[in-house]
Order: sequence, then C-alpha cells, then structure tokens
Amino acid sequence: MVMSTMTVLVVTIGGPDVASARTQPGRAPTTNGLVLHYSFDNDTGTTARDSSPTALAGRYRNTTAAAARAQSVPGKGRAIALTGVDQQWIAVPERNALDVDRYTLAAYVRYTGVENDQTFGRWEVLEKADAYWLNIRTDGKVRVGGFFGGCTSAAWRYLDSSVAVPIGTWTHVASTYDGTTLTVWINGRAAGSRAVSGRTCSNDQPLAIGAKNQPAKGLLEAFWDGRLDDVRIYRRALSASEIAGLMA
Repeated sequence: MVMSTMTVLVVTIGGPDVASARTQPGRAPTTNGLVLHYSFDNDTGTTARDSSPTALAGRYRNTTAAAARAQSVPGKGRAIALTGVDQQWIAVPERNALDVDRYTLAAYVRYTGVENDQTFGRWEVLEKADAYWLNIRTDGKVRVGGFFGGCTSAAWRYLDSSVAVPIGTWTHVASTYDGTTLTVWINGRAAGSRAVSGRTCSNDQPLAIGAKNQPAKGLLEAFWDGRLDDVRIYRRALSASEIAGLMA
C-alpha cells in the first residue's frame, strides 16, 4: 500500500501576521474523538456549520456569516472576524456530546488587543460555563482551565501560558486535560502544565465561541475581538504529535 504524506505548517511567534514557518512530514488533523469542528468555510446566513460527527450547528449573534467572513492563515480557507464592542459571538446549544471529561480545546487565533467595558480581563476563545475554557488574557497570556472533581464538589483550576501571544499574529492555541495534567499549547508546543485530577463537570450550560455565556447567572461577557478559525473540541487529550498535526 502506498502511503501519502501532507505538510504540517508550524507557525512561530513574531511578525505582523504569520511571520515565519517551517514544514515537516505529517498527516491530516485527527478526527478521533472530535465532537465539534467549526472551520467557517461554508457558513451561510447565521449558521455556523459543524463538520464533526456531532453536526452541532451554532448561531452567529449580532453578525452574520457573510459579514464576519475574513482571510485565514494561508492555506486554511476562511476565518471569521468578531468585534467585541458589538458583542459578536457564536452561540452553541447544550448537548451531551460537549460534556467532555478528558478533552482537547483548540483554535487558530489572531486578536486585536482592543478592550471594551465587557472584556473583564480576557477575550474568550471558547467557554462552556462551569466546565472548561480557553481564553487570551489582556496581558497576552493564554489561560486554560475548568471545574474538576465533578459539579457538586468541583475545584476551579486554571493555568496561564509561560509566554504571551502577540497581537495581530495568527497563533495556534490549545488546551488538553488527560485526567492528571492540564496543559496549555502554543503553536504545537507545550507552554505550561500543572497537576490536576478529577472528573470535568458535566452540566446543562451552553457553549459559547468568542464569549462567555452563562444564562443562569445573567452573564454574557469577555467578547472576542479579532479573528478565529479551526475551532475544535475533542473528548480526549490529544498527544503532542496530534496537537502539532492540528496545524496541518
């Protein structure tokens, strides 16, 4: 049998956009355990299409697919651009498939650094309230975390990356939790980890892309300002090589 190979694009931090890159042999991003994947390539109207087996469509809020459409990382097709002051985000309905215990959260991000009165110290890439999240702090650090140990006795744990993400530069960010370790990844490389244990809280809160949405507490905040692409959630912790493979 003849095996084909692809090229994995590994982006390094620096420059106004994708400053530099190197290539290495690799395969297409894994779909094993994938429960949400928004590529934003074929969205129409106010529908954000999910190409994972879950087929969980989201809804654009305060914008449309056409209005949000933007250029992505070279070779990645389309991205979306959201404006924080206009409170633009994507609402994802609650589904059991999103109640992941071990997980991987990942996305390409390019943020502007522009704050508004609802930023509250961070721009959310994605968050399922009281369960797990991935955001960029106003100091440029990537913060990942969740509620571990179940819901009734959950312990809130988080971790900030060891390096900051530059403004106006496409960067791949990710978080993994394997039951013992919470890890933050930047451009395919681990940028910090901490020991964490316990089951991730499973709840009936909706997922938000580009914001925090917690209707039970009346919270809608931390709106993203900038571009997003290739948003993914897996129900398992991907390996280091698989994280790098997400950048294919």
